[in-house]
Amino acid sequence: MTASLLGPAAETEWRAALEHAAGCPACRTTGAVCLEGGRLLRTYEEAARQARSGGDAG
Repeated sequence: MTASLLGPAAETEWRAALEHAAGCPACRTTGAVCLEGGRLLRTYEEAARQARSGGDAG
């Protein structure tokens, strides 16, 4: 299931995570840790979970 099929909230969060990762050296380095990238990914995962459970308010 893609972000766009999960609704606008998940799609917005997925786009934010991708845009961050594209410009973040830590996100593009194997084994490196990026706190912001991890936070953005968790935010997307939560939006996707809510959409799958029918709780997508966006």
